[in-house]
Amino acid sequence: MRRPMILGIDTGGTMTDTVLVDEKGEFTIGKAQTTPEFEAKGIINSLKNAAEKWNMDVEDVAKSLKIVIYSGTIMLNRILERKGVYPLGIITTAGFEDTLRIGRSRQSWNTLSYAERLHAISHFYPEPLIPRNMIMGVRERILITGNEMIPLYEDEVEEAAKRLIRRGAKGIIIMFLNSWANPVHELRSKEIVEKVIKDTNVNIPVYLSHRIAPVLGELGRLNAVVIHAYAAEVSREQFRKLESEFNSRGYRGTVSIFTNYGTLVPIEYERLVHTISSGPAGGATAVKYLSETYGFDYAVGIDIGGTSFDVSSILAGQPVIDPVTTAERFVTAVPSIRVVSIGAGTGSFVRIDPVTRGVRIGPDSAGYKIGVSWKEGKVKTVTVNDAMVVLGYINPDYFLGGDIKLDREHATKEFEEQIASKLGIDVYEAAWGVYQMVSERMRLHLESTVRSLGLSPENFYLIIYGGGGPLLVASVVNGLKFAGTLIPELAPAFSAYGTTLPDLGIRAEGSVEVYVPPLPEVTPVGIAVDIMKGIAKMLGMEGEVEGMRSLLYANATSRLGEAWKRLEEYVKEEFKRAGIDEEKISWNAAVRMLYAGMLDDVEVSSSTHEASDKLITELCEAFDELFAKVYASSARSREFGYVITRAILTGLVKLTKPKLREYAIIGKEPMADSFKEEREIYWDGKWYNAKIYEMGLLQPGNEIEGPAVIEAPATTLVVPPSTKVILDKRRVFWMSTKDMGSTLEKKVFGGV
Repeated sequence: MRRPMILGIDTGGTMTDTVLVDEKGEFTIGKAQTTPEFEAKGIINSLKNAAEKWNMDVEDVAKSLKIVIYSGTIMLNRILERKGVYPLGIITTAGFEDTLRIGRSRQSWNTLSYAERLHAISHFYPEPLIPRNMIMGVRERILITGNEMIPLYEDEVEEAAKRLIRRGAKGIIIMFLNSWANPVHELRSKEIVEKVIKDTNVNIPVYLSHRIAPVLGELGRLNAVVIHAYAAEVSREQFRKLESEFNSRGYRGTVSIFTNYGTLVPIEYERLVHTISSGPAGGATAVKYLSETYGFDYAVGIDIGGTSFDVSSILAGQPVIDPVTTAERFVTAVPSIRVVSIGAGTGSFVRIDPVTRGVRIGPDSAGYKIGVSWKEGKVKTVTVNDAMVVLGYINPDYFLGGDIKLDREHATKEFEEQIASKLGIDVYEAAWGVYQMVSERMRLHLESTVRSLGLSPENFYLIIYGGGGPLLVASVVNGLKFAGTLIPELAPAFSAYGTTLPDLGIRAEGSVEVYVPPLPEVTPVGIAVDIMKGIAKMLGMEGEVEGMRSLLYANATSRLGEAWKRLEEYVKEEFKRAGIDEEKISWNAAVRMLYAGMLDDVEVSSSTHEASDKLITELCEAFDELFAKVYASSARSREFGYVITRAILTGLVKLTKPKLREYAIIGKEPMADSFKEEREIYWDGKWYNAKIYEMGLLQPGNEIEGPAVIEAPATTLVVPPSTKVILDKRRVFWMSTKDMGSTLEKKVFGGV
């Protein structure tokens, strides 16, 4: 009898994936169509699919589970569909009432394709989630030092609150310019607003920006608290309903939510906006785990789903953490693992452009309705999925293990009418062209993302996942020489698997903006000299450079120590609210740093959150080393000194985690029972008799020469002519062309 312990969930735009992990670390995956109207339904269906593979029912699994982990798109969908809490009101610093409307220029192009970014005519700003008449300014000013320059005009706060309530505000946000440095004005304003709320006999929440995002930058902070109030808080109730669905089936625990940066938080976590892009982060976390398992310092993960193509990267053994998250073009002061996405997936619609008469793919998608090949979905426009059905890659009788029956004949007829006849070409040539077009778009996005890191594909191992990843991988990587191309057997639920890997963790950040002079062995120049001379002059210590260096190190130590102490108190408060004893907490500290005069900072891990002069030196040295790996040693500017821009502290509580099992290598030849049949597939203008294998029956060490198709209930791996794959001891396929055979075998069997 198995004892399922962990359930990981990834709810995407097309499919809902689940991963069940038992007490031995073994796992099985489930897949079902997403049900946007009520996500819990699709989740339970996916769990049922997984449970059946262990000959269990949902109730048996639920009673055995110790933890349920959710990642998905609930919040993002609310923003995309404009179905959040509306209207909300804002009270902000006078003169900054138009912050949302002005925005940042990048919000007009950050989700566009490279071609569209080049032309201003394509740029457009997102409509603010809060109308201008619901934003009130009041006089106040706290300096970035935390000192009060202009007192809070309390009568203006009271009047603003009354107006917003009269205009129907369902929540009031308070965001003052430098509240991250000193929140005294926000705290006092909350008292005033809550009194007005009580006096007017309404029941609405009040949100403070310094509680949600205590960092420098009024737009990112305001976007964070707006999205939190608009989309996150209302989603909290959905998570509670999901928890109730499991509790009603015998589950005795709580649901944890996966964060943007790869930890788990309870439903009651105050900053729930930190989970808004949890889906892509799950895949990136699994890429990091696989990289650690194989010892890769540099890796790229690509996730091909039904609606999007996501790229994440591992540099120097760590995922790239961005200080901001882009949520439907809104630049939000919420940290996240960097995932660069485009709207291209297996469900993307395919049309003939009425102006150019050329083929246009996406960006809109059929989502969970697949395409015209699934008649029950009632989709009228052909999709990339339909093209792959026409080409023979997708078995119409084995989609989701046969639960959904596709109609190849109908797909071919519709592709002929909608695409091929209008182009004047053969229907199979048209389907192949669509397959190549979407692959080319993905290839260009992948290569540009990799090269923008300052490195070549040869430096990276490529890890492919998502339900559509194995279908498109051979075409996407064509012409790109990666160090290795890996396709995990659990590719279709790789993001869900990633959610099961981390610990329960509360991450807190705060801006510090403190200058650190060059290390003692480095001669200061330029801006470093100017800063040190300026401080020396102010203190009557001209000429005493070493004294200034010591003074600045002491200042950095004090400021950083104070920031970490505040963050520690916040994290303990959140764990206490979740009913977790603080003695169980372990700590991971970090800072974001840059060279003085530069624009982009980098996250650097710290050995402790107890600040000292020695630790400041260690952080500078660690930053130098990391900068050289991420960029280049020649680009370092150590002589200018450093700026610590942000203090970061994560409290962690250990949880049980799965582990990839290793199996014995059997041999090159597949067992007879893994071979299913032969089927014709179309590749590059020719038809081939491809051998069809059942993925789950292949054994480690098996080599499959193309043309072949390896089928599983949740995905399909296409192995074209002149290509082969080898299944390694961790049930990960390695793909390459035949002329790389010996190199590939050495990597697979040599313990890479």
